[in-house]
Amino acid sequence: MKKIIIALSFISLSSAAGEYETTVGFGHQYGGVLGAQFSYKTESSKYYGSLGLVGYSAGVQTTFSQNSKHAFGLVAGREEIQSSRGFLFVTYDYHLNGFSEDGWVVGTGLGYTLQDGIAHIQGDSSHGHEIKTAITLNVGYKF
Repeated sequence: MKKIIIALSFISLSSAAGEYETTVGFGHQYGGVLGAQFSYKTESSKYYGSLGLVGYSAGVQTTFSQNSKHAFGLVAGREEIQSSRGFLFVTYDYHLNGFSEDGWVVGTGLGYTLQDGIAHIQGDSSHGHEIKTAITLNVGYKF
């Protein structure tokens, strides 16, 4: 995973100075049920941290052309409903007005969630961790 994040980071090295952006929405990219995303964005990449009502996340997104409507990335974090021990998703977002413009963002992702579980073995209960494959849906508005 570290190699992918580093590779995505190098894509943005040719970009000019960036700007800060705030987005509100729901989904894993926004820290769970409802949250805010605070990001540093260049022409083709975005690095963000999110804080939600039930969790937090951090991620990176990149596009492959100027002001594309399509962005790909990674997000990792934790939220108390589905992934109390953490999550990691590969994401795709569609920016209705383009990556560089304000407006609605709709996205999805495929990845893993890790949550607390209880294992019952011959009448003995022990706490463990349960890893599940999951799909995420994210909807937000960029200001």
